[in-house]
Amino acid sequence: MIISKPCVTMKGIVISGYSWERPIKIDLAKTAQCLKEKGYTVKKLIPDMMLIVEMEGFEVSVYPSGKIIIKLLDDANRGREMATVVYDCAGILEVVS
Repeated sequence: MIISKPCVTMKGIVISGYSWERPIKIDLAKTAQCLKEKGYTVKKLIPDMMLIVEMEGFEVSVYPSGKIIIKLLDDANRGREMATVVYDCAGILEVVS
């Protein structure tokens, strides 16, 4: 299940991926490599902590827990679409869909 909602503390969208079957754990290095191959700009990778990617003109922060924050975006549906790309690269799209 993918939940997308406005972030109240900073302007943007927060997306979380959940699964009843297994815990969500994103390999940030693998995800960064896949996103890079898809043409996105990896701005910062701190293994096991945070990945920051430029996607469609927005700064996207990805965390190992599956949480994604897209700064300055105000469209939750567009946020879900962008998160789908990240979750696909992370290899967990089928788990959270």
